Amino acid sequence: MTAIIAVMNHKGGVGKTTTTLNMASGLAAGGNSVLIIDMDPQSNAATGLGLNIKNIEQGTYELILGDVRLDDVVQQTDLPNVSLVPATFQLAALSTISDQDVDPEFWLRESLAESTEHYNYVLIDCPPSFGILSLNALVAAQKVIIPVQSESFAISGLQQMEKSIADIRNEAEHNLDYRILMTLCDSSQKLHQLVDKEIRSHFKEQVFTTSIPVEPKIAESAFLGRPVILHSPNSSGASAYITACAEVIKWVRNTTDSVEDIHDGILEGLNVWLKDQNIAPSARPVRLKDTPPEYTPTPPRANVDVEKNSFRVNIRNGVILALALTAGMALALLGM
Repeated sequence: MTAIIAVMNHKGGVGKTTTTLNMASGLAAGGNSVLIIDMDPQSNAATGLGLNIKNIEQGTYELILGDVRLDDVVQQTDLPNVSLVPATFQLAALSTISDQDVDPEFWLRESLAESTEHYNYVLIDCPPSFGILSLNALVAAQKVIIPVQSESFAISGLQQMEKSIADIRNEAEHNLDYRILMTLCDSSQKLHQLVDKEIRSHFKEQVFTTSIPVEPKIAESAFLGRPVILHSPNSSGASAYITACAEVIKWVRNTTDSVEDIHDGILEGLNVWLKDQNIAPSARPVRLKDTPPEYTPTPPRANVDVEKNSFRVNIRNGVILALALTAGMALALLGM
């Protein structure tokens, strides 16, 4: 059975896309077929896999509207068993939904119905807001991973997410389960320790044991268009994501296998990837245009233009003065 997992948080900058890409890669390295569906108009999932977003013509937007079938917009990546339905900026147009549209929150679920049997896992990368796009992801998913940064506003953001999931459960009659993944953690900082302790105390087993540390290699890997588990497999960030991925499998499949055994299976598959010369540790780096547009200064105007402009200014000032005098006379007459 295909497991559909949304990666979501109302707050931006918490590592949603990074988590999606590394989870997808870890699942695939463990022998699973994985599909990523990008619901964020910024198209960061494609960039994070080294794809050129300029070449993307269709994607999630057309899929949700039912204009195309899933197979028509799936793009194969150079990572074994990892496919992507990319996003385009057109996706932002779905943020405005007409009152005449029927059940727009079910569009993605309907588009995926009976079309995902070839995949063991479908991961939906959500935008950093709660609108119709995130709502579609939650209704289509069975599970939700909530990346949470260890900072001051994390708890209030989690409460909003908890309410959103509860609303989906009630209004859509949808049994939606979730787990929290602590990201961008620095155990040496007192604030991070306090936030982590508070969240784990409140949500208990709904928080993954593994935390994702602050790791420069994670940011570097995103720039180079690669998941960190492939770009820098020996880094602390890669190790954490591999273990977190094992926890996800344990949670979703409810298997009797231990997290350690699942972790070792992922690591074994990843080692095979690292020996494959067709899989590069870096892909298409994020770059600005090679040749910036040339600046052409505006040529100075001729004297005749200056004179014309001065003439126009004088006319305008004269009109304003005349209007002011007329208004003054009218007020004087009224006073009489």
